[in-house]
Amino acid sequence: MHGLNGKAAEETAVLILGHGSRAEEANEGMYEVVERLRAAYPGWMIEAAFLEINAPSIPEGIDICAAAGAQQIVLLPYFLHLGNHVLKDMPRFVEEGRQRHPGREIVLGPHLGFHEKLVEIVEERLGEAIAAGMNA
Repeated sequence: MHGLNGKAAEETAVLILGHGSRAEEANEGMYEVVERLRAAYPGWMIEAAFLEINAPSIPEGIDICAAAGAQQIVLLPYFLHLGNHVLKDMPRFVEEGRQRHPGREIVLGPHLGFHEKLVEIVEERLGEAIAAGMNA
C-alpha cells in the first residue's frame, strides 16, 4: 500500500491536530476519528496531537512521527474555522518541524472548513434538537 506521492504507507504518518481542552470528553470525537482512520488505513501511523493543554503537542507529535521513521508527515487540522491557529500557528509548526527534521516531507493539509457533509450533520442535529424539544 502506498501513501501520498507513492511513498510506502510505513513511511507516511498522519497527525490529526486538535486544539486541546481541559474537558476530557472534549477530545473524544477527534480520538474516534483517529481510531477509525487507523482501522481504514492499516500500516499507516495515524496519531493525534494538540495545540495546547493536551499531549502530545504538535511539535512533539512531529518528533514522534519522525523518530518512528516517517519520511512524510501529513498534518491535518481538525479545526472547523480558518482562524489564527490554522493561518499562523500551524504553518509555523510545519516550518519548525522541517528545520528539526531536514529531509522529511512535512505537509499541512486543509482544515475542515465547509463541506457538503457538514450540512448533512447540521440537518441531523437539527432533527435531534426538534425531537428532543417535542419530548421535553
